[in-house]
Amino acid sequence: MNNYDIIIVGSGLGGLLCGFVLSKEGFKVCILEKQSKTGGNLQNFYRHGCSFDTGVHYVGSLLPGQTLHSYWRYFGLTDKILSCRMDMDGFDRISIEDKEFHLAQGFDNFKSQLLNKFPKEEKALTHYVDQLQMVSNSFPLYNLEVPQTTSKDPYLSSGAYQFFSSLSRDPLFPAVLAGNNFLYAGNRDKTPLHIAALINHSFISSAWRLIGGSRQISEILTDQIKSMGGALFTSSEVIKIKKKGKKFQVFTSSDEHFFSTTLISNTHPGITLGMLDTELVKESFRLRMEKLQNTVSSFILNLVLKPDTFLYLNYNFYHFNTRNVWTAASSKGDTWPESYLFYTPVHSTDCTFAKSAIILTYMNFDEVRKWENTTKGKRGDEYQAFKQERSERLLKLVAKKFPALPEAIVFMNTSTPLTFRDYTGTEEGSMYGIQKDFNDPLRTMIIPRTRIPNLYFTGQNVSLHGMLGVTIGAILTCGEIVGLEYLVNKIRRK
Repeated sequence: MNNYDIIIVGSGLGGLLCGFVLSKEGFKVCILEKQSKTGGNLQNFYRHGCSFDTGVHYVGSLLPGQTLHSYWRYFGLTDKILSCRMDMDGFDRISIEDKEFHLAQGFDNFKSQLLNKFPKEEKALTHYVDQLQMVSNSFPLYNLEVPQTTSKDPYLSSGAYQFFSSLSRDPLFPAVLAGNNFLYAGNRDKTPLHIAALINHSFISSAWRLIGGSRQISEILTDQIKSMGGALFTSSEVIKIKKKGKKFQVFTSSDEHFFSTTLISNTHPGITLGMLDTELVKESFRLRMEKLQNTVSSFILNLVLKPDTFLYLNYNFYHFNTRNVWTAASSKGDTWPESYLFYTPVHSTDCTFAKSAIILTYMNFDEVRKWENTTKGKRGDEYQAFKQERSERLLKLVAKKFPALPEAIVFMNTSTPLTFRDYTGTEEGSMYGIQKDFNDPLRTMIIPRTRIPNLYFTGQNVSLHGMLGVTIGAILTCGEIVGLEYLVNKIRRK
């Protein structure tokens, strides 16, 4: 009974999208999820009667004809998800020291808003917008087109920091343009230009919040997969993968066995290799995966607010203590935190006041490494004291910009890199998985097809991260199985 055509390990967005495509194509699909609910970072959790997103807080390019809308229409999402458009004149607000700048939706509006603050930078702004368009045009799948060449794309070897810095002699101007680098955990020495450019292009095109959170996406996809005959098993953590002949044997922590000829892993490649029999993986491949650096982790405060006390903010607020926005991810100890992202989730179509708020900042795993071998609820008083002290320090910094916030808080929940690691299964609680490196793009690029026949990767480590990146990555993965040109043409005709 546990024989399937395709087994997918992990029910995050990438796993669910692959499950949808392949079920729709007539394959007998099984998705195994270690948590009690499907969705991974799409899931919401509840504290004091208030729901919080696990990972996703806004999405881009959802207008008809734009990239994510075109893909999600095929998945049956665009007509079902509840969303609201963010502030047209400043969906992202960048605070650097004591100055604030607005990143607006629509490319002409984007330039106009920033010209109010940087009247001498019209040429630089035009060049920046033109470059975003050029980068987006160079990635066929971003435009729902089939790649026609295998030649190396020049943007993979270009650095984001180097490009931003070249735009102006005024260091504040490029700092503002990179001020939302929480979206890609910006690393000045490694982050490729195409990562920053495609993400920014998507959000400037249009920016949206999901009303009630991202769990609706998981619920819609899960229902559709089941309606097409797919099977989903929760509380089924995969612990071992073997291969006998042409079939994979997948073992779960509940002592169940599943069999398939094709396997897709929506988990981190390093975690996946740890599940596989050593005889299946060449030592050189294993060593390559082990040496890859992951992006930085995060420290998060989830706040429940008193009713009708704190106004809903229809924008994201990014703050940096200094103009050097690229070093914030490395802050630790006494210098932490150097930055934060603050936002209020949207819970209904009529949101005058916020029910909750979220503060997110970078945190290096070294800050919590002494507790890495502990488990949830059993980390001791020292760990609790660490969380308390860091929570107070972060909240004090945010209160300088939002003085009414502390008095509005009813309840506060804290998430550290250990929390993120244990929930997502990502090494050291990495925000976006493997760190892409423009200095060595081929080594840090994860492609769907592996050297093990019929084993594929999907998720945020393939292509880009974020909703759009994972969607494109899922299409790449499924394209390896059903044919990429066939699949893209089918999506375009939808």
